[in-house]
Amino acid sequence: MELYQKRYCSLEDAEILLPKVKKIVAKIVRVNKALELMCSIEISYDDAYSEIRNNLKFNREFFKLSYNLYRALDYLLERGVIVKDVENGIIDFYSFYEGREVLLCWRLGEESIKYWHEINTGYKDRKPISLLRYKKK
Repeated sequence: MELYQKRYCSLEDAEILLPKVKKIVAKIVRVNKALELMCSIEISYDDAYSEIRNNLKFNREFFKLSYNLYRALDYLLERGVIVKDVENGIIDFYSFYEGREVLLCWRLGEESIKYWHEINTGYKDRKPISLLRYKKK
């Protein structure tokens, strides 16, 4: 089993990564919606051959989209970006502040990284990024 190292980003590094991350997260949200829609579809067929043929095509497309989704999630994780919510496009970057691990928080639709939170808290406990910008690290 392969062991992985966490990748940490300074606020500056995360801001540099953000333009590319925005595009990838938008794609992840779109693909996730497509997969959810595909899962909600129920089709009945008149004959067994049509059912087999269409199920094959459906499954091929479903797994192709799934593969692309997980490939994008892995790509981001390798760069220190954790996708916390694929429906809403909420991500965190591992970082450090005053010698402890924190998470820089961003949500699809936001122009920049505006919030951060402690490792053991979540989105609802976000704090303004200005607290990190104006204090010495």
